[in-house]
Amino acid sequence: MRGSFWVRLSIVVGVPLLFFLSSQGSVLLDYPLATASLLCVVASLSLLFAQGLKKTIVTLTTLCFFCYALFGWATHANRVEMAFVDDRIASVSGTLCEDSLLCESGKQLLRLQLSSCGTSDSAQGSARGILPCLAKVDEVLVSGSRVYLRGKLSPEGTLFLADSLQTLSISRARIFRRKALSLVERRFYALLPEAESRSLALMLLLGRSTDAAFPLKQMSLASGCAHTLALSGMHLQFFIGVLFFLLSPLLGKRRARAVSVCLPLLYVVLAGPKPSLVRAMGMALFSLVLTGPLSSHYGYLATACIQTFLFPSALSSMGSLFSYAAYGGLLCNKLFSFYRPKLLEPLLASSYAVLFTALPTLTAWGSWQMTGILIAPIASTLIFWTMACSVLAFLFGSPAAFALAILYRALVSLFAFGGSLFEGGFTLGDFVAFLCVVLTCLASIGYAERALQKRRRDSYELEVRIRFTKGNNTTA
Repeated sequence: MRGSFWVRLSIVVGVPLLFFLSSQGSVLLDYPLATASLLCVVASLSLLFAQGLKKTIVTLTTLCFFCYALFGWATHANRVEMAFVDDRIASVSGTLCEDSLLCESGKQLLRLQLSSCGTSDSAQGSARGILPCLAKVDEVLVSGSRVYLRGKLSPEGTLFLADSLQTLSISRARIFRRKALSLVERRFYALLPEAESRSLALMLLLGRSTDAAFPLKQMSLASGCAHTLALSGMHLQFFIGVLFFLLSPLLGKRRARAVSVCLPLLYVVLAGPKPSLVRAMGMALFSLVLTGPLSSHYGYLATACIQTFLFPSALSSMGSLFSYAAYGGLLCNKLFSFYRPKLLEPLLASSYAVLFTALPTLTAWGSWQMTGILIAPIASTLIFWTMACSVLAFLFGSPAAFALAILYRALVSLFAFGGSLFEGGFTLGDFVAFLCVVLTCLASIGYAERALQKRRRDSYELEVRIRFTKGNNTTA
């Protein structure tokens, strides 16, 4: 029991930590030999003082080094290296890792897998890594498109500011996907007259942003609930749950569960290879084959490793970091479930998810909003019903449009209330102090729980000794 606890705790803490280090391009992932030596020393010392946990120690040591080496390889592959110094770079070319994302400035953000670079005097050279680019484009560029951009690097050298963009090639499959997305968007434009409701439906179902979506995004960020609007496991679970409900009477629960998990693959293909959707889809597939108390943790770890191996570019995405951090918080919530009353389940699940995403939030935006702990459960419920109304609006039109507009206004009011509680958010120092309080409370509750269990056990043993003082346990 103790061994499985430490394995689960290591997974839910270690995976988000590796994603965080990789997203920052940390040099801590560049020393596999030193790390292997350190792990061997720690494992040897642990074996001396914990003879009963040999299997757990060996398992943890092996998993730690394997994950460290894998994430270190992916991080190195994502680092930008070009044949010329930054001041000379005038053009880059490569392949889009994800669909382009509309920014508030009206430009598209592209995450480019570099293949070559050039200078203003027509010199050409090789390039590698993942480089974010800003370009003025009228339409969304789908993942897998090969593009050529002319412009210059930002003064920090971390962003390419494009003056012009040329699409070199797009495969037929991606052209078909782009047409399918255009058909869905045109239907929403025809059925939903209100720009705000339409933008919310497109954002929740396809991950597409329009100009009308930015006010709601800013309010969700100010209230600490930005993760509820991003495509994630919650959105995929909505489709899986609906399919399971519809197919169970026809196929039975066992077959319906398998079919309801596999069919959403079509939705993931349509929405695109967004890291959070890939994570959710991978865990849903692993849930079909893994069983036991550690199934969700091993599925979480296996999905992270497979996604890192197949799509190393995902590690440079903040969406991937937030997705794995939030789900790690949910798993940690289950791990400490014996420390709290069941009535507080939604609030505490939200607390762990928000706490696990606090460090990435502070790194990206410089502040963290704690009110997300309180309003995220309500926001998640509203988002669930908004997705249901969006699907109904797509299928049947006007009858669900009114409900969608009401839900949009409810979300606006909720996010506005959350943002007004602690204006400006909390700094890193505030978060560290709050984290110390949380850890102290958990340790105190855990100690009290163990003391209570020991007291009950001693009381039971004393009762047995009093009743059977001579050791005669036979019944009359």
